[in-house]
Amino acid sequence: MAKIPPVPTKIFRPPEDGDVIEWRGEQFSLGKQLGVGAFGTVFDCTDEWGNSLVAKVLTPCGRTYEQVRASWELELSNLMQLRHPNITYVHAAFECDDTFYLIVEKCFATLEEFIANPHVTGDAWLLHVARDILHGLDFIHAYGYVHKDLHAANVFVAEVPSRIDPDATPEWIFKIGDLGISKLEGDIRLFGTVMAQWMLPPEYLDPPQFGVLGKHVDIYHTGLLLLGLLTNCIPSFTEAEILAGRPREVAEALPSPYGIVIAKALRRHVHQRTQSAIEFWRDLRDA
Repeated sequence: MAKIPPVPTKIFRPPEDGDVIEWRGEQFSLGKQLGVGAFGTVFDCTDEWGNSLVAKVLTPCGRTYEQVRASWELELSNLMQLRHPNITYVHAAFECDDTFYLIVEKCFATLEEFIANPHVTGDAWLLHVARDILHGLDFIHAYGYVHKDLHAANVFVAEVPSRIDPDATPEWIFKIGDLGISKLEGDIRLFGTVMAQWMLPPEYLDPPQFGVLGKHVDIYHTGLLLLGLLTNCIPSFTEAEILAGRPREVAEALPSPYGIVIAKALRRHVHQRTQSAIEFWRDLRDA
């Protein structure tokens, strides 16, 4: 009996600066590498229309071709469904040379860089930042998704220049990105949910006492984001501090009129926390 020949192993071919990737007749020119994350590498990129973009290239990192493809399809599915002005826009998604590409709009900074800027005064910017984040989050939740990874490096700052007056100061828009681990609220499980230690919500650490994982995780994370904006630093708390309610106490002690609103979003018990993105926005707007 003849042996069945083995299936050829898929080989990733990571791109290099200067590569031109073609998809459906459209060409994308890759520039310098901008960063490396847990699941991929980001390159500067332009299309033939002159749009300033980034190419997110999913890399193996010890995983099989099938595992990387599954990650790519998950992120693509989330991004393609969630089209909103305050969510980073995907221009194209394709496979080339057994390597997976996401072509996404380019933003000039992250909220993390914005918060670290000593010229940024939290109270002056808070409503602008909060409005955009919560607007995008409200849309995500309306579709039944939970972001679960909403931190300052995953919120991006985009510039919208005026075509009528090129010399006018561009408008800044804040956009939620990196939706790859977003899940439908009913599918969230405690085990298998990965979050950075400093941003663990109380219900992750002790669900019987504080409640089940759901969209309120995003409300809590937005509270941490806005707390960071008011204090000009990324907040970091230990598990003991999170369980003791230290994030809420820090917010309550702030002199800002928004502190008490943020404190409500950082309450430990899910049922006592701000219940929705639109409620959070109304509380901030009325403060």
